[in-house]
Amino acid sequence: MARKYWLLLFIVAAVLLFAGNGSLLVTDSVESNYALTAKEMVLSGDWLSPQIYGHYWYDKPIFFYWLTALAYKLFGFTEFASRFFPAVFGLAGAGLLAWGGSKLYNERSAFYSVLVLISSVEYFLISKSVITDAVLFFFFSATLLFFYLGYRDGRASYWYIMYATAGFSVLTKGPIGVLLPGLIITLFLLWQQDWRVLGRMKLFTGTLLCAAVAVPWYAAMYSLHGSDFINTFFGTHNFLRATVSEHPRDDVFYYYTLVNLLALFPWSGLVPLAVYKWQQAGRPKLTEQQRFLLLWALVVFVFFQCMATKYITYTYPLIFPASLLLGDMVASHTDSVNGGYRLFIGGGFALLLGGAWFAVSNGLVAAELLFLLPLALMVGVMLDYVLRLCCNERALGIAAMAVFFYMALIFSIAVPFSEQRSAKDLGEMLTVQEAREVGLYGRYPTSAVFYSDSKIVKLMHNSEVAGYVPKDFSWTTKNVMPYATLEANPFDVVVVSMGSYKSFMKQSNASWQVVDEDGQWLLLKLNRLN
Repeated sequence: MARKYWLLLFIVAAVLLFAGNGSLLVTDSVESNYALTAKEMVLSGDWLSPQIYGHYWYDKPIFFYWLTALAYKLFGFTEFASRFFPAVFGLAGAGLLAWGGSKLYNERSAFYSVLVLISSVEYFLISKSVITDAVLFFFFSATLLFFYLGYRDGRASYWYIMYATAGFSVLTKGPIGVLLPGLIITLFLLWQQDWRVLGRMKLFTGTLLCAAVAVPWYAAMYSLHGSDFINTFFGTHNFLRATVSEHPRDDVFYYYTLVNLLALFPWSGLVPLAVYKWQQAGRPKLTEQQRFLLLWALVVFVFFQCMATKYITYTYPLIFPASLLLGDMVASHTDSVNGGYRLFIGGGFALLLGGAWFAVSNGLVAAELLFLLPLALMVGVMLDYVLRLCCNERALGIAAMAVFFYMALIFSIAVPFSEQRSAKDLGEMLTVQEAREVGLYGRYPTSAVFYSDSKIVKLMHNSEVAGYVPKDFSWTTKNVMPYATLEANPFDVVVVSMGSYKSFMKQSNASWQVVDEDGQWLLLKLNRLN
């Protein structure tokens, strides 16, 4: 592939990843936890022990907080800063795939692999989200990619890069960053029946390198916080996630099947087609690198399907090998993107449009913005036609259609939706009112704390407190925001969600006056005249 095509591809990827990032508000509940923790890191000057609401917070390791805090130092406490490093690592992941694809296959297959990646739904979503997964994707993928290159080529530098990136995976997400790649590598060597490679893998010096990257922070945290850190980080946020479902309704056998159909869209329809072509060809023997990539994807899928707690983002690392396999298929079999497959694409985008209409009908998105989505589809279809007419590259048209759709999605759906899921207006209202400490009745919006300088204390009934108090090896350990009882409400200023206003007034013995509102929240002040 000519250099100009690579340049164009990465310009498109960069535009897609950074477009609208300054307008996408920090949302509740997951993004705001990361953002507020990094903000408190900057304000407190403590860059070692993560904390939130002034309490130590052992939810995730330190590396993503360091990155986000660094972005805040560079760009201020803004939405763009919050999403800066996820976008950077999303772009770095695409670069790693381009380099790895050219090593494993050829430049043409590498190009189409990157095309598959950057036009897939989950890559687009995660690389714009204030969560750890884009960073983990890069280090996790690098660990396994450099293992295989070291296994195939025997270069010591590849082994050492593998160990270093495994260390950064552990520093980003925890033990899973080394345990899961280790499981994949072990199963691959078992499949290959080749254990002699262990003598060439630089196990001793490589393990020291991995430990040099990951262990110092863990050791420092244990030295400072002792069993509290061990019980909460390893107990609750690792062992408990694996054994007790945080969201029981999602713990179903088909969960990640549905997730990955969407995650790989618009390319997921090629998976059954690839299996069909393989069977039609008489089930030819898989190459060594195909076995490794398939094992990588399948182990990630099965491993997290067996975990009790399920999140949409957990199987994201399988997108890397899936993109390589599908990209090579598209590069080698141009007939794979045929008329029937294009019907699949059309149906998928129709479902996304249906979801957008549902958002409008439920008041989540302004209806006048929705026209951008069908407009983007029309532009994408026209570009698809032009590309097929000019260069007979049907896959380029599919990717272009997806990118146009995502660009419209950012401004017509994602930005308005983030406004609905964020309490930035409340944070700004508290800043204007110069409210330093307030009570809050209703759902607790961490984003309001991020966007203000106020201490927001959750008000609960006496009967609710017992179930709220954090306990070891229980999901209640995530309840670290400050709280007080409604019956002994010590605040002169209280924030109440619109839906909870009648309940609050009915159960409060005091007289309150509404002094401000933002459409979702009411700001009340105690009326002392009564």
